[in-house]
Amino acid sequence: MPSQVLPQSVQNTRWSLVQRANGDIDDEALQALAALCDSYWYPVYAYIRRSGHGAHDAEDLTQGFFTRLLEKGTLAHADPAKGKLRTFLLTCVRNYLHNEHERASAQRRGAHLLTSFDAGWAEERFASEPADDLTPDRLYQRRWALTLLEFTLQVLEQEFSADGKRELFAALRPCLGFTKEKTPNYADLATRLGCTESTVKSHVFRLRQRWREILFQQVSVTLDDPTSDEIKGELAELLECV
Repeated sequence: MPSQVLPQSVQNTRWSLVQRANGDIDDEALQALAALCDSYWYPVYAYIRRSGHGAHDAEDLTQGFFTRLLEKGTLAHADPAKGKLRTFLLTCVRNYLHNEHERASAQRRGAHLLTSFDAGWAEERFASEPADDLTPDRLYQRRWALTLLEFTLQVLEQEFSADGKRELFAALRPCLGFTKEKTPNYADLATRLGCTESTVKSHVFRLRQRWREILFQQVSVTLDDPTSDEIKGELAELLECV
């Protein structure tokens, strides 16, 4: 994954603020849209590529899609009561591709919004996507879920690093289960960290607890004023896509 500056306020991507990104928007609303773009441009890119567009066209179309969201004030007309943010964006990109005029005139207009866009990395990642019967819609949903999960790991790493515990996080991260790394046993971790197995168990327990808190929070900001049950339902649906 390319080095990225994490959006300072992913909370701003919740429906209530994203809807403000229309017309004469203020800095906070623009930051919300930029955070949305930086966080979720790859699921959109993967959808466009799986829909049959080449790498160069997909890059231009992805950039143009997010810019159009701002230029056309599309987000301001979104109705949270009719669905989830990820579903709304999927509908938007589907409609965008169906518009021959916009597709023909797509240019690199959104580079200022997609600060994290890395065409080389995007193609490398797309090449590693499952070569199965995943439809563009399913691939989009899968990448949305994985992007959110990956973001939570980055937040965790930042928190550990801020406390001077980067090495501890690196050692414990495989215990979360959401990595390709082999899960180490507690005895090996205890030896590696120079502590007891009981201490390792405590570290892992706290890590998993904090990860759940962050994941719960990040799912909530993509919903409109959600209840606890709604967040749990959305999280369960996303995990089914992974």
